[in-house]
Amino acid sequence: MTQESSVTQDAALLESIDTSSAMNLHKSNLMRMQVAELLDECQLDLQSRKWASNANEYLQMLSRLVPKTVFKVEKLKDKADKPISIEIRRDNPLTVEPIGLTKTPIAWTKKSGNAQVLPTFDLCVKIPEASISKKDYMNHRYIDKRKCVIEQVTNFLSKNSEKVGSIHYLWLKGSNRAPVLRLVPPNERKSPKFQVHLHFGMHSIDWIPKLRLVPNRSNVKAEFPSFETQQYNHVIMFDARHQFEDKHLSTLVDLENIQASLVLVQVWALQRGLWRNHDGWTKECFALLLVYLLRTHKINTRMTPIQLITVLFQTLSEIQWLGEEAVEHTNIRAAERQVSRTDNHAQRRRAVLVLPTEGVSEKETIRQSALGRLYEQQTRDSPLTENDPRTLLDAYASVDSYHLGPVFLDSTLSYNFLGDVSPNYTRLLQAHARRSLTSLKQPRVAFSFLFMRPMRFWNHWDLYVRIPMDKSKEWESHCRKLVHLLEAALGNRIRGLRVLSTGNGDENDGKGGDAYLARHTKNEDVSSMPLGFQSPTGQPNIELGISINPETSQRVVDRGPSAEESAELQTFKDLWGDKAQLRRFKDGAIVHAVVWNDTDATTFRNDSTFRGGYVEKIIAYIVGKHFTNAPIQFSLPDLMSVVDGASSDEPSIPFADPVASHQKVMSAFNSLSDFLQKSSRLHDDTGYNLGLPLAIDAVEPLSPSLRYSELFPPVPHPLLGGEKLKTKKIPGALTSEPILIQIRFSASSKWPNDLKAIGAAKTAMLIQLAEGIESSSHEGFAGSVFVNSSYAEVGYMGFCFRIMVRADPEIRMLQGLAQPSVQAMKLLDDYTKKHVMAATHHSTIHAVHTLHPSAGSVVRMAKRWLASHMLSDLMTIESIELLVAKVYSKDEALLGVPATVQAGFLAFLHLLGNHNWARDPLIVDPRCHIDNDHYDAINAVFEDIRGDMDDGPAMYIVAPYTRLSSGDSNVGNDSEWGSWQPSCTSPEWVVLRRAVALARRSHEFLMSCLRNFKESDACSIFRESATGFKSYNVLFRVHPDFNFDINSSSTSEALGNSENDDGIVESAYTRSMKARYDGPKALGRKIYRNLDANMEEPLCTSWRPVSDLVSSLREIFGHQALIFYNDLSPEVIALLWRPATFESTSFSVMTSDHAKPVGFAWDDNKSVMRSEQDLLREISQYNQEMVTSVKVMNCEPSSTKKRKIIK
Repeated sequence: MTQESSVTQDAALLESIDTSSAMNLHKSNLMRMQVAELLDECQLDLQSRKWASNANEYLQMLSRLVPKTVFKVEKLKDKADKPISIEIRRDNPLTVEPIGLTKTPIAWTKKSGNAQVLPTFDLCVKIPEASISKKDYMNHRYIDKRKCVIEQVTNFLSKNSEKVGSIHYLWLKGSNRAPVLRLVPPNERKSPKFQVHLHFGMHSIDWIPKLRLVPNRSNVKAEFPSFETQQYNHVIMFDARHQFEDKHLSTLVDLENIQASLVLVQVWALQRGLWRNHDGWTKECFALLLVYLLRTHKINTRMTPIQLITVLFQTLSEIQWLGEEAVEHTNIRAAERQVSRTDNHAQRRRAVLVLPTEGVSEKETIRQSALGRLYEQQTRDSPLTENDPRTLLDAYASVDSYHLGPVFLDSTLSYNFLGDVSPNYTRLLQAHARRSLTSLKQPRVAFSFLFMRPMRFWNHWDLYVRIPMDKSKEWESHCRKLVHLLEAALGNRIRGLRVLSTGNGDENDGKGGDAYLARHTKNEDVSSMPLGFQSPTGQPNIELGISINPETSQRVVDRGPSAEESAELQTFKDLWGDKAQLRRFKDGAIVHAVVWNDTDATTFRNDSTFRGGYVEKIIAYIVGKHFTNAPIQFSLPDLMSVVDGASSDEPSIPFADPVASHQKVMSAFNSLSDFLQKSSRLHDDTGYNLGLPLAIDAVEPLSPSLRYSELFPPVPHPLLGGEKLKTKKIPGALTSEPILIQIRFSASSKWPNDLKAIGAAKTAMLIQLAEGIESSSHEGFAGSVFVNSSYAEVGYMGFCFRIMVRADPEIRMLQGLAQPSVQAMKLLDDYTKKHVMAATHHSTIHAVHTLHPSAGSVVRMAKRWLASHMLSDLMTIESIELLVAKVYSKDEALLGVPATVQAGFLAFLHLLGNHNWARDPLIVDPRCHIDNDHYDAINAVFEDIRGDMDDGPAMYIVAPYTRLSSGDSNVGNDSEWGSWQPSCTSPEWVVLRRAVALARRSHEFLMSCLRNFKESDACSIFRESATGFKSYNVLFRVHPDFNFDINSSSTSEALGNSENDDGIVESAYTRSMKARYDGPKALGRKIYRNLDANMEEPLCTSWRPVSDLVSSLREIFGHQALIFYNDLSPEVIALLWRPATFESTSFSVMTSDHAKPVGFAWDDNKSVMRSEQDLLREISQYNQEMVTSVKVMNCEPSSTKKRKIIK
């Protein structure tokens, strides 16, 4: 019967919580194997370690050595209110005992599971009660005594360094008043295997009157009484935490699954920067929460580790820790029922967890609390104020009464295990827990997302800000005040905010692992250290990471409460000061409001779109008004110069505002599309008739400039119907690509049944379209119309549009061939990519860029970065867009997709540089259209293609529209890759590896600039170094006449904002736009007053001679060399010979071009090799009018060098 009852309880428990997905996930052999392997890699069995006996001897030695410290100090007064004295005698010595998970050795981890931190033993040096006076809890007296003990023990241990080893001060909780001694035992031969943290505290709090440490009692004078007095009380209690923690932790001994889940939680928290934070949960806190769940029957010992952490995540995410939002869980716990419902003073209430005594319910534990009854009696008989909470749980639950953060009380209601956990940390912990719960429902990515993907402080925030702080200030209290003000001011403009703390920075930046802790050595005097809670990172700054909500961050007006709400109105006015002004709104309301549409302190035109709305302005205002007048720093401020115009009063919109330029192109396209569709019908109300035999059913955009992806969007040209600018010359050529679009005709049986005839019909359609446009006399058209067999070019509203015809019957006919020839298959593949996939790709990317305004500029910045490193055209614009779309996919986001261009570009570099291109396909699914079965199919096809030899395309990117297009009747049969074929053209392996290496270096450099808030260095990633040019074999210098945009050069130094000759500030983007609009000087046309004769001359609609040259060279010599250049500013064309180019081979007449005799030993009748001089001479026949000089950096093939050495 007992066992049946237990099974019944287990079933009821699993039904009451949402663990079904986790249970299904656990059934997966792969997940079980992954978790088992992770635990095997991370868990540490102390008994099996040889150094464990040495550690035990070292701990025993310390427990004997430390009590030998004796001293007497009189008239001690550091921060106490009066001089005090302390004496430690031999008959009443200090004692040393293990605490926490050292006393209860469970869930220990190796360095690999602990961010490379050594296994750590925690010992507590306890001050004897005889050395503590009855009133020492008042006004820092006890803390001054403890500080004196630390100093004396440090000096004593330093004299015994041959036994103790190295000694360092650590500030684990950001408090210089409570340092910990880090001891590393001496080991001359090998690296240390463990370390010891020596804490300092008291035996118990029994010497303190019971009610002195409850929330509404003050024991110290403070600048912020409501917060600092409660923080001070917790500091006192923290020194006796072992009195409340150790007896409960012993519950987990011998519970293997729960211990394993604790290890998993540690790995999970480490990856997210939630471990060892000065204001965060400790390992003991997580262990105690598991004890709570076990005693309240939320978990049991038979549950697997994955099921256990699922329940833990649910608890973390659903509990109303801060009283800020409603609890989703329907069950009401006993502690919440005990909170009085009649307390009207506390409008916001948090949940209060109480750790039940073993074998007793939570409700009964609360009822049995002696401290709780004493507080109720005192409040009833002689309350301190009229608003005193009636019960102790009410005091902790009320946000207005208890100001520290989340509450998790011990069974006596005396100690809050989470007393030093900040609300800021709690919100982030809950966000991670919610996101982790979601990932558990996705078996495909669950393990890697939970335990393998780093999401630390510098990795996933949109904006970073450094705020200087006076060293004399109490860091923690001022930091929490600032965070509170910023959260109130920013409201729903942000999705989250986090302070840089110990443990959440990157491990390689000096703030992770052990390095971030040791700030002072043993030779420094503790008494010289500043008092109070100082910066946990050792710097006099507050550094914040902010996640911006792009949907609300651009809100211009913040309306205040009405005049009837006097208290709320005063709070609003106190927050905003003079910025809050009385305004009348269209709905008739007259309220105080704050408006942010001014241009003050704006650096770039589209700061509100690309850099997170008005968040920076609000932060700067709040910090300046309430915190400090010192200048604050924002992350990577100059990076936008390459993609956006500087903010100024000069309305040079065509050259300074890329968003407006793109929108102008789209407006022209919409007008042209509307004209073509209406004018192609037999009966229309436009008055125009193009004379086409079929009506145009759709006009589809294909150009990057129609989806916010063009780095330099086209500017309306006067000769094509655009507005004339106030310049003395107009350009005689367009340096941008024509805007590519395609037209589709309505279904009809008039199409011929022969492929050649269809091709001729398409050409005829284009000719008739051109004639119809020329005869229409529509005011939007200007310039001549050009037609060939593939497309027609027309000028409309200042832009050059290139129009192609998409003939669906042609694609269906190719699909229907029973035995298609190689040429037919190639033609089908070409039409599918050019017409069908290009259109669906455009719609997909346009949707992403419309939903996320910063995504388009990330694409543009990535294109500029690739061009700067001579990789133009080697990675297609489609592949760049899909990489950025992956960055902006929901499966990549924690708090949300990037909201700033800087964050998106960093994520792009990280993805390009760290994705395993050889072994994993990149599946881009911005709107979650691909299900698990499709993921399996994609991976199966990829593995079949890739094999063991890196076959197939190097960059294997798949998007949802690939299969949708394959299922379309307009598309041919599945290609060699099946229905899930790659969505874009891939670069070669050598190009991809080069791009990956550059991405890693650029990302590392930008992260360094980000962490150090370097303002001027970030743009150097858009420059190629001299060493980079030396890596090529041959360099061709292009004539300056063909390079009109020197601002986009790979060696340009002018990448920031600067003043022009008229004193107007311009960005690098604006300078390039102006140069590209002017084009080559030789083709410019002068404008004479009242004389437009030269305006009738034809315009060169695509002047790109260097790009055309490079395309020709790649087509002719691509099998012998890789050709690199910067298409934005082609100063140099670089060649890199392929390894097989100069290998020796046998002589034949057919392969005698560029051949010369081998000058060393012949192998297998291989008597000739190619002559590099002859190759260069032939290449020069193509570029002789463009290239001014040739520099051979290293033309000798590597194979030749090796053979000479062998000989």
